[in-house]
Amino acid sequence: TDEQLKLVKEPSLQSFGIVIAFMACGYGAAVYSEDSSLWKLVYVVSGLFVGLACIEDWEYCDFNRTTNELRQKRYTVYDKILHLFSTKNDQIVVTSLSDIVDVEVEEQYVRYFGNTYQTVMVYDTGIRIGVTESFIYGNKSDQEAIADKIRTFLRLGERPGVVDGDTSSSSGDEEDFEHVDPEELKDDLGKPL
Repeated sequence: TDEQLKLVKEPSLQSFGIVIAFMACGYGAAVYSEDSSLWKLVYVVSGLFVGLACIEDWEYCDFNRTTNELRQKRYTVYDKILHLFSTKNDQIVVTSLSDIVDVEVEEQYVRYFGNTYQTVMVYDTGIRIGVTESFIYGNKSDQEAIADKIRTFLRLGERPGVVDGDTSSSSGDEEDFEHVDPEELKDDLGKPL
């Protein structure tokens, strides 16, 4: 709606495929071993637990203009299972929407696998918090679309002091710092650092 934007990231089909693969390995070890039934059960259950540990997290990001809050929740598969048996309080990160000055897409290269992307929110204090906890494989345009949707919802282009991704604070704190050229940095003996 105009007052609320909800983003949800759930485990992918590949993530559940990994669970099935580990369970199949445990089942295969149980079927082809000549161990006792107890050990066969241990193989299957171990495959299940290792597979469950590989499942991606459920992540929820709720932007609410009415309360001027951003609420982020993350659950692992074990949190979901334990939530069935306990009334544990959820761990929620709450920040103010007015503190967000920009939304960007960060890129990270992973050897042998290629580039991964993450949509991050830049706060006026300089802190960068990802919409998702981890970088995601896939197309950069998908992450750019998410970033544009968040920028549009937060009306970042309309805010004073934030023009075309300008994340500097309007108080002029940058003048308080001296800019030093790296070539000027030398130790006591005159050698470059």
